Amino acid sequence: MKRYAHAVLLAGGISLAALLGGCASGASAKKGETNYSYLDDQALEKFDADLTRLAAAIQRSDASSEASLRRQIGEQARQYQGALISALSDGSSVQRRRLAGVALGFTGDIAVIAPLLSKVNDNDEPESVRHMAVLGLATLDRKLREYPRHDELMQTLRGVLESRDTSASMRRSAVQAYAAAYDRVLNDSISPLRDRFMSDPDIGVKITAVNVLGDIGDTAATQDLIGVGLGSEITDVRAASAIALGKIQDARLIIPALVDSSLNDESAEVRREAVSSLAAHFSADPDTVHSALLLGLSDFNDGVRESSALALARTADVRAIDPLLQATGDRTAIVRRAAADGLGQLLNKEREVSAYPLVDLLSDQTPEVRKAAQVSLAKITTNDWGDDQARWRSYFYKTYPALDPANAYAGQPKPRMTTSITGGGARSSSTSRPSSSRPSTSRPSSGTNRNSSAQPSRNTGTNRSSGTSRR
Repeated sequence: MKRYAHAVLLAGGISLAALLGGCASGASAKKGETNYSYLDDQALEKFDADLTRLAAAIQRSDASSEASLRRQIGEQARQYQGALISALSDGSSVQRRRLAGVALGFTGDIAVIAPLLSKVNDNDEPESVRHMAVLGLATLDRKLREYPRHDELMQTLRGVLESRDTSASMRRSAVQAYAAAYDRVLNDSISPLRDRFMSDPDIGVKITAVNVLGDIGDTAATQDLIGVGLGSEITDVRAASAIALGKIQDARLIIPALVDSSLNDESAEVRREAVSSLAAHFSADPDTVHSALLLGLSDFNDGVRESSALALARTADVRAIDPLLQATGDRTAIVRRAAADGLGQLLNKEREVSAYPLVDLLSDQTPEVRKAAQVSLAKITTNDWGDDQARWRSYFYKTYPALDPANAYAGQPKPRMTTSITGGGARSSSTSRPSSSRPSTSRPSSGTNRNSSAQPSRNTGTNRSSGTSRR
């Protein structure tokens, strides 16, 4: 899924060249000291650089960098909080007012809400300034719920949401702010968010509304997300709706809808998200969800199979062990890696014999698969021999002799081999190998067999827009 949260930092066009234009040098501090009472050019440059880096980290889903930059910007914003509030009213520079609006949100202080609301309600300001003030409010996140004049806050944000004169990016920020301030205890309504999802002309606003409806988790949104969301002509809206439905506790209606999407949606992205969300409802109907995830594991798209393998592991159902063992032989590396990761979650010391196929993955051609196998083997067996495949085999053969091929005919005569020459010149052989007590844990052959007749039917007759790429 694309992330729209704070992506408007990039669209807002905050840049150092713009910020420095028209800025006075201001009061100077003593040499070696920092003057936090005024935003000088150096402070502006630091804010600008960090905000730009944060926006980039969010866009590439770099959670570690995002968290680090948020802490860094927050510390700086708190130091300059007084100067930022003053800059919010600096009539000499639109750019300074814009930066002040968004930066104040990083202070985490409810004292900045009133000046930000005042700026949002100032219709004499350019939208770019009002927009950054809305974004500052959204950045305060749950702190908004502590604001004593809650009704005033929600009314202001609702006005931005419903205005036909605001840009799509400003409405997206308002959706985020409204959702952050939403408090069910105070009888807040999700109607403005549902309206944006149902009727906003901008796809980005629709998807942002869907995302926050899922985060809020109000079952009043279930019918809309199923009927309008999963039925949308826009692929991204269907995928976002599938994700949101995984967060709402209304399993009776949601499970059948997600099962249908996981099997029949023409978009692999939607099927993948539907499969992932189904796992969240496993406890409500284990058999139905398990069956749907098994079908997903045979999907022709490798991303759907990967998602199904990961979802099966999240159910913590021992019935998922055998399907994941089979998936270690999938033709696609991301599925083999997901299966290896999943087995590490499902197996334990008592069931470690079933982990033997992971030893084969230690020689997989893909480094990520080899690493996943190593990690899972170490977790399951409480041993750690890295990628030493011979050492791992020795351990399993010694602990579970039935796994050792040398013991396959222990105490029994070897079968007689008969050969014949076929018409095409190929030699065939047959054996009467007796049954053995060896556990069925050998790795399946690569390239999982997929009988097309066993594939669930997928309805591809609808004419839907492909949407934009998410991954």
